Amino acid sequence: MAKLHWTPWMALAEIEGRTECGLDQIAQGSRDCAPVWQPAADLVETEDAFRVTLELPGVAREDVAVEVRGRELIIQGLRRFEKDCRGEVYHALERSYGPFARVFELPQGVSRADVTAVMKDGLLDVRLPKLGPERLRRRIPIS
Repeated sequence: MAKLHWTPWMALAEIEGRTECGLDQIAQGSRDCAPVWQPAADLVETEDAFRVTLELPGVAREDVAVEVRGRELIIQGLRRFEKDCRGEVYHALERSYGPFARVFELPQGVSRADVTAVMKDGLLDVRLPKLGPERLRRRIPIS
């Protein structure tokens, strides 16, 4: 049996292969690929809405999709690595690149039809308005 001499470069090559596969899937229009990283998120409840804010610096608006599926809010997209590495040697590369995804379960009483999303200054702000009390409970007149 041959002995395998593992090096950290082997792990990096595997990560690179998975990232390229994910980027190819995104480029072909598939958004159902495995996420490589998850952006930080804040979840806030106000009197009339829930807000989800994600940190997405360096992510283009066109590379982000926000969906409501059933009882879930799904935010996914891609941060592209656009540096030309020829002639450069990176000593540290700490920022994450590639596909990302976050899934949040919607609480009761959210108006799914009125969800809005705004992206500004590297922050994606998704507003999920609450249904008014009159819409949650309605008395049916008897004739």
